[in-house]
Amino acid sequence: MMAKRLRLKVDYFEDYYLLSIVSHLMDYRLAYFINELIDIDLKKYKDLEVNGRSGLYSWYYFSEGDDFPNYYLIGNHHPEGKIIPSQKGIDYYLLIKEEFEEEKVEEIASHLRKIKGVLGVFNTDMASLKDLDSLLESVELHELDEVIRPANKKTDRMTK
Repeated sequence: MMAKRLRLKVDYFEDYYLLSIVSHLMDYRLAYFINELIDIDLKKYKDLEVNGRSGLYSWYYFSEGDDFPNYYLIGNHHPEGKIIPSQKGIDYYLLIKEEFEEEKVEEIASHLRKIKGVLGVFNTDMASLKDLDSLLESVELHELDEVIRPANKKTDRMTK
């Protein structure tokens, strides 16, 4: 008698959506237009360093709190290489962390396509991208260092 094997399929990207953006706009201009069109407030933080890659990539962040999505605008350019090497034609990524309905992501993509200077916006299948897990890990650690810990220190000082 042969034993049955059970396999557990885990979707590491379940609560993430990735919009790939092709644009010749500078990161600050693109962030400005995204803020205007989808009514968020992306702010520039220290550039992102991704494990195993040389170079720093522009990083913008916005969140309204725990019950709302987090938005990350990440540049894909550095003279020494792309943040996701297989995505050579992509200039920026808008990463959204929150369980969304697919229609909401498509609505955001539709708004981004209206920006003058944006040539294309693609809803990217995250499971098809190699090494995306290291990018997500770097993004979460960067958020911890740049946003969460400084906010906690500020709150600690205010309560003393």
